[in-house]
Amino acid sequence: ILLIFFATLALLEDVGYMARAAFVMDRFMHLVGLHGKSFIPMCIGFGCNVPAIMSVRIIESKKARLLTMLLTPFVPCTARLAVLTFVAAAVFAADATLVVWSLVTLNILVLGAVGMVVHNFFMKEEPTPFIMELPLYHRPDPNTIWHVVWWRTVAFVRKAGTIILTMSILVWLLAYFPDGRTETSILAWIGHLLEPLGLPLGLDWKMVTALITSVVAKENAIATLGVLYGVGGQGLLKVLPAVMGHAPALAFLTVLMLFVPCAATIAVMKREMADRRWFVTSLVLTLVVSYLVGLAAYRIALWTGL
Repeated sequence: ILLIFFATLALLEDVGYMARAAFVMDRFMHLVGLHGKSFIPMCIGFGCNVPAIMSVRIIESKKARLLTMLLTPFVPCTARLAVLTFVAAAVFAADATLVVWSLVTLNILVLGAVGMVVHNFFMKEEPTPFIMELPLYHRPDPNTIWHVVWWRTVAFVRKAGTIILTMSILVWLLAYFPDGRTETSILAWIGHLLEPLGLPLGLDWKMVTALITSVVAKENAIATLGVLYGVGGQGLLKVLPAVMGHAPALAFLTVLMLFVPCAATIAVMKREMADRRWFVTSLVLTLVVSYLVGLAAYRIALWTGL
């Protein structure tokens, strides 16, 4: 995924299109206190939040960079969309398409609302001028694109690779010890410990555990549910409708879509922000927003009888 998006971005940059995309979206981005250049990282975020966070370097203003990095994790990446599609198809059946598009729209609305609040209360005096030279369109140079993709990939591996490996090993150890059974593992114990937080959203300890492991990679949510319920991917499609009602499923998906980003994104955010207060604030913000919006989604689903 990263290679594909690095290559696509490099191609669009080399032909001169990205500058025009930023210019077209400038007025819209001003609604959240940013300018057109911030649209580029957010657009990339639909593929993967990691290159999206890395691409904020094109923004000159420090505060605009921080705000862009703060908002980018709210953009639904392909991994989140994969989990959303899987669970929605299993639980909501014929209404899955409506649920998927509604939650994606909700993500964008939350992003805009958070951006306006942060800008108005913490960055109100920060000017957002946008001056950009629009380059001429020209034929892309394969050699240039190759070098851009190579160096961005190397930078990703250096910055985030070690974190991903460490977190993956840690989750595996927690899911294996002390007796080799996931149901009685340390990870399951953590899930039971945090289950009281999930109960107001209709989530049991298994769903809470899936959310915890999704911090490593969002796809882990499906793998974890499959392990905890003792079934594979196809079996999970049959099990989920029986163990997860519409309201809990909606709350689970809402939290997952707005939850703390994956380990790779967290690692890149920590390096790029270079400000511990903003980094911690961004993680706490995603936790609080995801929980509150998930709680609201659960209550509304119960109230409407969804």
